[in-house]
Amino acid sequence: TRGYVKIDFSPAWKLNAKVIDFIFFTNKKSKQGEAKDPEKPQNIFFRISPKMMIYARAYFKGEVMAEVTDIGFSNVDEIINRLTPMLRKDIPEGCVVQFRLLNCDSQKEAVYERSKGKGF
Repeated sequence: TRGYVKIDFSPAWKLNAKVIDFIFFTNKKSKQGEAKDPEKPQNIFFRISPKMMIYARAYFKGEVMAEVTDIGFSNVDEIINRLTPMLRKDIPEGCVVQFRLLNCDSQKEAVYERSKGKGF
């Protein structure tokens, strides 16, 4: 008979999370220069219900501009609408702001991008 060994990938997942934090959510330079933002698909499995605790942050050029932790949101647009009044007024029109949402109950995370003037 043959044995089966299940490989634990959790150390790699933790490292990937650190790399994503460095690339998308800091303004530090990498060793090769500035890290560029590749096109990133949105997480279609990120579901929200009013009973879930959501921790949301808004980033502009790698810096946190606004954050909120609350329950009672029904969709992503409600969360973004709650964060946008907290953003600085000097963000130019057409610039992209990243919204990072964390479901505190399931620990799932999604990142959404909106352009000032179009998305909010």
